[in-house]
Amino acid sequence: MVTFETTIKDKKVKMYADVPLKNAAGAIFQTLANISTKTNIFSEKFIMSFGWAYFFMSKREDENKEEFWVVQTTDYKKNPMQDRTDNVTVSLLVQNMQVEGIKVAGLKPENCTFKDTILVLKKAVNQEDIYLSRTEAANKGDSGWYFGLLNDPDEDKHTSDEYEKVPTYQLLNFRSEALRVLQMPVGTVAVIHKNELTALVDKDDKPLKFTTEQERQKILAERKKEEAAAAEKKDN
Repeated sequence: MVTFETTIKDKKVKMYADVPLKNAAGAIFQTLANISTKTNIFSEKFIMSFGWAYFFMSKREDENKEEFWVVQTTDYKKNPMQDRTDNVTVSLLVQNMQVEGIKVAGLKPENCTFKDTILVLKKAVNQEDIYLSRTEAANKGDSGWYFGLLNDPDEDKHTSDEYEKVPTYQLLNFRSEALRVLQMPVGTVAVIHKNELTALVDKDDKPLKFTTEQERQKILAERKKEEAAAAEKKDN
């Protein structure tokens, strides 16, 4: 477990994750610091909506009885609508995915949270080739996203019982790559093969840029190499 730590308003604040998501954690800390200039964040009742995820503050004491605060997030393995966890890994990973996706595509984000609903064609859930398209939200709490089967010959024949509205966090269970596009604006269409994004277009059907899994792994490897070289230089 990796521990991130900062000081806000003279109070020690910690965050825990399974992987060293330093930039994502830093963005959360900076946002909390900004909010703290206008409101009291050091409360068990405090809730911060940051992109797709929610974050909370929990008061603790260390072995020396010194106070510190832990940044928590929703627990997607239990009931995200009410359960919280100290492990912010999933929220930070999704944050990274969505920020990277928006930046590369050159789009202005339109918010979608973990509890906003997505309309899912049930038969598409276990299929290799699916697509997502976003239209104007029908009501509050609706993301406007649709999860359907690519090249579906019966697309205009499905009955209402063949669809289901589910919170977007459930995509973690059957198509996590779909989370990458959720902050993209109305009109966006994404195609996913298995669990890899293969096509992305805007409201005018113009192709948008995106990175492949292979490209992301290459970037990650280069970043780790640079960090290792910097650490070695520092030690010497």
